[in-house]
Amino acid sequence: MKEKLKIYVIHYSKLVERKKYMDLLLNDIGIDHQYIDNFDKENLKEINLNKYYKDNKNEFLKKVQLWGKRAINYTKLTPEEISCTIKHVQALYEIKNNDYEYSLILEDDVIPKIDNFLQEINKYISKNNKWDVLLIGEGMGKSFRDSKIGLKRYNPFKNIFKIKHPATNCLEAYIVKKSIVEDILEELLPFNLAADWELAYQFYKKDLNIYWTKKPIFSQGSKNGTYKSELR
Repeated sequence: MKEKLKIYVIHYSKLVERKKYMDLLLNDIGIDHQYIDNFDKENLKEINLNKYYKDNKNEFLKKVQLWGKRAINYTKLTPEEISCTIKHVQALYEIKNNDYEYSLILEDDVIPKIDNFLQEINKYISKNNKWDVLLIGEGMGKSFRDSKIGLKRYNPFKNIFKIKHPATNCLEAYIVKKSIVEDILEELLPFNLAADWELAYQFYKKDLNIYWTKKPIFSQGSKNGTYKSELR
């Protein structure tokens, strides 16, 4: 019988203070957790990078058409972005090979917005649900969340909402069903975009059911000023 939940933390090993905080956050909650802290930017020369990342302008521009007017201009990913994206991919491979029905992926700058975050998460995974991936982070902020969820956010009887593709909102905190991971990984490598954009494209291509919680459970320390962003 599969266990219910495991936590994976996307971590840059040089950020010692972030790990200390995450240890305090996770060590006492009784949930199996694992740091994804290999593939740091300094170690990219030690791997076959072509397996993971392909700097391809045509593929890049083809994929970002999904965003229409919000599409970004072509750019080569930085070592920081490549490292972070590989770590998200590695987390998905770990999920594929584990025995947990659900896995929570957290970036190492997350900060809970509520004290009982695990209780809130358990509410979402204890029900028969239609989502494949559930985003539970604050992401780009309230105005972006409100615009994507729309007027249905005022429904007092709903706590999660299906989001139209492209359906990611940063990747600081999201829950993935094990049953869907093979579909995500099938055409994920080599990636051409940073993690958030690449996974949004793959979710669209596989027509996955992507949901957001009405109220975010985690915020990003790199966006609210708690930490300095390490990506660019």
